[in-house]
Amino acid sequence: MGGVAAAQDKFPALEADDAMLRRRNRISLKANFNFNIRTDFTSATANNVGALVPGVNRTYDDGFVFRDISGNAGGMTWNWGYNNAGQFTAADPAAPFAGASSLAFHSVNYLADGATRGSRDKMLPGFELVYEEVLGRFHISEKRRANVGLLVSFGHLGLTQRDSGALAGTVGLTTDKYAPGIVLPPLAPYAGSFAAPGPLLPDVPASRTVGPVAATGTVNNKLEGSLYGFNLGPFIEFPLHERVSLMLGGGLGFVYADTTYSFSETIVVPGVVTATRSGRVSNGDWLFSGVAKLNLYVGLSEAWSWELGLAYQYAGNSRSTVQGKSSNLKLDGIMSVNTGLNYAF
Repeated sequence: MGGVAAAQDKFPALEADDAMLRRRNRISLKANFNFNIRTDFTSATANNVGALVPGVNRTYDDGFVFRDISGNAGGMTWNWGYNNAGQFTAADPAAPFAGASSLAFHSVNYLADGATRGSRDKMLPGFELVYEEVLGRFHISEKRRANVGLLVSFGHLGLTQRDSGALAGTVGLTTDKYAPGIVLPPLAPYAGSFAAPGPLLPDVPASRTVGPVAATGTVNNKLEGSLYGFNLGPFIEFPLHERVSLMLGGGLGFVYADTTYSFSETIVVPGVVTATRSGRVSNGDWLFSGVAKLNLYVGLSEAWSWELGLAYQYAGNSRSTVQGKSSNLKLDGIMSVNTGLNYAF
């Protein structure tokens, strides 16, 4: 008690030159410009052709061979289809056909397998709503005092991350050949069904070859959605001038990433197969975050001030995967510039 009394004698209660700091409650709406939000896109071709054993569903880039309602009785299925007449060879000289007919199916790897492609969108705008409550003050000089308090913020930004390009290189090509025997396949394109009987095909390929081939193609990746952020933490505010003050703050919270990842890709192996693939998946991730803020306030009137700030936020990564394609949203070093109006009451 004696120490408090001595401090009050040294710094008497008079109208100090800190008009910006005398207001206890503030609310602000700010525009945010966010940098260093990026997405890495990767791919790894899934094995959709399966092992050379009976009863396996096989998906190719120019057809399919699936189980039928009979469970592929007798090692045969009518649930199959193919796309192009060129897949059928009436007299295939290669082993094991030795002049008998064959029906070929193909599967190629993604051209971008094992590579990482990055998004090109560098700045993302958003908004932030902030409430600040002054909890106390302390003297830093005879006529200057600093505020300490608590701030709560909610923010939103629309997210769009894109990558596209033309590709060329070497891909792995799997060629499975089936022996239709004396059955002449229906004209292409043809697709059987699970339940309705039709022309039969062995459910295990008679031969399989795997090897590298030259290919070209295009790829398009897109991640879109919204980021919602909530933070709570302390702040300290110093007067710089009668109408200018500086605030340092920070806090902990969370970010909810509501995203949809989609891709489309075309791979062309000349004279063999053209593979067209696409996929889409939605994802919602809760990510813990930490933020540090630096704000400058310039008074415009007794209640209103203009605000300019910088912020750094860490919120980790959010990953989405579909058909071997992945997007990895990186929120581990967001830098933001914000500006807006602050109202005190």
